[in-house]
Amino acid sequence: MDANVVANTVTTVPVKVTYTTLAMDDEPKRIVVFVPNWVGDAVMFTPTLRAIREQFADAHLAILARPAPAAVLTPNPWTDEIIVADGIAGAVRALRRERFDLAVLGPNSFRSAMVTHLGGVRRRLGYTRDSRGWLLSDKLAPPRNADGKFAVVPALDYYLELAKYLGCDIGDKQMELTVADADADAAELLLDNAEADKDRPIVLLNPGASYGPAKMYPPDRFAAVADGLIESSEAQIVINAGPAEKSIAETVEDAMKHPPLLNLARVENSLGLLKAMVRISDLMITNDTGPRHFAAAFGVGVVTVFGPTDPDWAKIYYDNERIVRVDVPCGPCQKKVCPLPAGVEHHQCMLKIAPDMVLCVAEELLREL
Repeated sequence: MDANVVANTVTTVPVKVTYTTLAMDDEPKRIVVFVPNWVGDAVMFTPTLRAIREQFADAHLAILARPAPAAVLTPNPWTDEIIVADGIAGAVRALRRERFDLAVLGPNSFRSAMVTHLGGVRRRLGYTRDSRGWLLSDKLAPPRNADGKFAVVPALDYYLELAKYLGCDIGDKQMELTVADADADAAELLLDNAEADKDRPIVLLNPGASYGPAKMYPPDRFAAVADGLIESSEAQIVINAGPAEKSIAETVEDAMKHPPLLNLARVENSLGLLKAMVRISDLMITNDTGPRHFAAAFGVGVVTVFGPTDPDWAKIYYDNERIVRVDVPCGPCQKKVCPLPAGVEHHQCMLKIAPDMVLCVAEELLREL
């Protein structure tokens, strides 16, 4: 079966939302924006944050986020404050203390709407999902197909509709991230200690996926791609590993014929350090997971291996991305774990992608960049 290699050519459904709104009697002075909980979605939310900042330049703009997305968005040039709240009680106290007059809800959860209601925020904008419409003052009906099911809409566009509702210009879809000086220095020190050659490309592998194992390209195939890039392009390989992904990174390194330059499973890794490492890389090879969006935000080339997830949901409008996937009868299923029993059809959305398919695309993108 041939692989599909695409560069932002997936077909998507235009966003069409229905608005139910209260009249805006005055411009908000204190705005709190709830950031989506997934790391990748937090990055895809940055065009929405930027648009709100530009529209309400004189307002106090805060974001409320769980620890991981807060770390991804620290620092950032748009907000005056970052509220890190992992619990309901702490979030409610923060909202009551700061007396916000507008809340913009990136998450679709009932919980986020309840927190803004209990926190005394007068205007609460969000999608009418998770039975929370009665808690919202300003409502967007999510796009649906004729059969009533949710339409496939890129998450980036879905979030931008919140800004459009507020009168913001949403023409700029470029994702952005920044790196703290301390993280930039730590990344440079790691490369110096590893005796990195500045004349050879740095390729970052991201073999994990917090979403679930169905999203993961097998570690031995990541290793084969890495060895191929070392042999054909003199690449210097850096293997990324989050706290729960160290064993995956070790498995990749053990399967490689040539040693990597760095294995981040062996250092005190963090989202800040990862951002810095991505920014100074020449190419990333990744599953469909959060760091993929880091690469696009920093203008780094990225090859993304898609398995059970639908690229239409994840479109990021980035010219220097190549998506490698195969068509299988059971996909895209959007499952965290392959539901098929062990056998010839199990996890075929990933297993039918040979390492040479990924290697060929990676070599070509390296040459182009």
